[in-house]
Amino acid sequence: MIPILFSPKSTQFNTNGIGRLSDAISCTVTEERNGVYELELEYPIDGAHASELVNSAIIVAEPAQGATLQPFRVYKVSKGIGGRLVVSCRHISYQLSFIPFKPFSASSLAGALAAFKTMALEHCPFTLSADFNSNSSFAVPLPASIRSYLGGRQGSIIDVYGNGAEWEWNGYNCILHANRGADRGVVLRYGKNIIDLEQETNIENTITGIMPYWTSENSTVTLSAPVEASTAANFPFNRTVVKDFSQQWENAPTQAQLLAYTQSYIRANNIGIPAVSVDVSFVNLADTIEYKDIAPLETVKLCDIITVDFVRLGVSVKAKVIETEYDVLKGRYNSIKIGDARATLSSTIEDQAKQINQRPTVDETRTSIDRATGVLNAGLRGHVIINRNSEGWANEILFLDNENVALAKNVLRINTNGIGFSSTGYNGPFYQSWTIDGHFALGGVNNAYGDFEILDSAGKALGQWNKDGLRFFDNAQKALLAVNHGGMYLYNAAGRTLAQLTPNGLNVYEGSIEGGRIKIGSKFEVKNDGTMTATGAKFSGAITASTIDIGQNFKVDAKGNMTAAGAKFSGDITGSTIEGSTIRAKGGEFVASEESVYIGGLYTYHTDSGNYLAGNDESFGIGDNEDYHLWTGWDGNDPDIHSPEDILSSYGCVITSQNMYAQELYLNNSIFEGRTHYWGVGETIDDIYDALDDLANASGGGE
Repeated sequence: MIPILFSPKSTQFNTNGIGRLSDAISCTVTEERNGVYELELEYPIDGAHASELVNSAIIVAEPAQGATLQPFRVYKVSKGIGGRLVVSCRHISYQLSFIPFKPFSASSLAGALAAFKTMALEHCPFTLSADFNSNSSFAVPLPASIRSYLGGRQGSIIDVYGNGAEWEWNGYNCILHANRGADRGVVLRYGKNIIDLEQETNIENTITGIMPYWTSENSTVTLSAPVEASTAANFPFNRTVVKDFSQQWENAPTQAQLLAYTQSYIRANNIGIPAVSVDVSFVNLADTIEYKDIAPLETVKLCDIITVDFVRLGVSVKAKVIETEYDVLKGRYNSIKIGDARATLSSTIEDQAKQINQRPTVDETRTSIDRATGVLNAGLRGHVIINRNSEGWANEILFLDNENVALAKNVLRINTNGIGFSSTGYNGPFYQSWTIDGHFALGGVNNAYGDFEILDSAGKALGQWNKDGLRFFDNAQKALLAVNHGGMYLYNAAGRTLAQLTPNGLNVYEGSIEGGRIKIGSKFEVKNDGTMTATGAKFSGAITASTIDIGQNFKVDAKGNMTAAGAKFSGDITGSTIEGSTIRAKGGEFVASEESVYIGGLYTYHTDSGNYLAGNDESFGIGDNEDYHLWTGWDGNDPDIHSPEDILSSYGCVITSQNMYAQELYLNNSIFEGRTHYWGVGETIDDIYDALDDLANASGGGE
């Protein structure tokens, strides 16, 4: 399918719009389950409608085979290598990120979806619906964007009503499905048709069993041996973990009760069955023998169910298609990903920034402090043991939940190598620790309490470091700076993004960059007065805007015209060609092209016979051709010259490396002033001849 270009204000897409992007080099659509939905187009800079590929324009394309055409809005146009444009677009539904709504509460899913539109503070052209209903209550205490509350944050629609729910984005229709996909009977088998595919999951890292226990202040219940998964024997070695089930019973359970609960836990959590994570690249496999075995995957759609057989283990598991990459031009997938079905919802950069900016409330901070206080107070019922070496010197302090070191589970261990915390006994592992070599670990095996906070004297957070990243806050507990895997984000007091630094580059949205000077690479420099200098630099690509002010002295309009007021340019402009009509300097004229250069009434040019400097009509000039060092009187024709006579008939005067030819030479001296014309050399010779003839006649002589 050939993508179609529409203007930024288009809302109907049943026509050919501005036109078809028939010169497209590549066009791919990537969609994640409850996540990213983007299109990327590679297009020649001189292709049809290339000049209209601008920010906010809309490209309509097929996102998957047989799917309804979808509109994607352009958010970035950059120039790649080889004179190609790289156009990045997001699905039209991302516009919901810029439609805020007033706080509301609802008593059902249907009521919540309807309220988003009725409480919107901007015109909302979207419809929100679901193919199921729930009577759970829903509330939003503060204004926010609609898209931010559809998923991907605490308290969102998916968070409250999700339980596996999946969004479908169809133009201006947003539909929440209980299950978006279907099971089309496609089966993949480890050890056969996916043996050569990239496998992020290693079978050997799968847990095969659990050693459970229950403990209280006065007693401990455990089993004589670990409880293994039914597939444990199929693994090269056992991978058993210790699990605390103390929270399941207030009073001590029997061993039979502990065993039964552990067995049910293993079944419910698929212990002994590897998690599925497969990335299938059709591009790489299309010409291989294995392709015939994975070809059925081309029929699946996002969120479809795939059966994965672990032949060696004798088990099958169901997994979802969680991401697709579709080649619009070829009408086939480039790749699909199969794996765990995570309930996440990616949004625009702005929405991501807002989510990052969400600071735990004072109450949440208080809860964290209270939790820590409670944990420490409960530890007063523990035991302290001082270990000693063979010479009787104290070498270690232990804080234990049992007076018997061998039976203790919660352990604080302090010795000359550091401090360590363990919930699995004296020998660890110590997931929280601070060792003598400077290593600090926080968070636990599941990062359950991986939260490092710095508080001021009033108990307000100055900074926070946890699994979501690093953040610093103002007095109102609004994030000023956030750092995570996505990059670094800077905010103002209103929560707007001032700047962001990501793997894609640095973006500054508000304010200015100030300093003595800014260096761009090694060849550009901008001083604090706005003056830009370039040294051996080359600029390529396009800068698109209505007006660009460079410092106080340069201005570039949308057509590319640059004006300068009191400006000074220094440095070099390096390139093959400078194109334009005229360059004027002090009333003169300078016109340059690849063939010739005009300076005032003269121009230089080059031919196969040599280089020349001539008048505009070429009636006079000089050259490095040995036949035409200097000439005057050319009539503009190009005669076939073979003799001095031909030269004399076509030129007034020609000087070659061998001779000088002229129709007539004239003397120019003050003695000729007042004459009807300057006296010629030929006339002078004629007069001398006549004078000699007169003298001969006068003396009686003859000729």
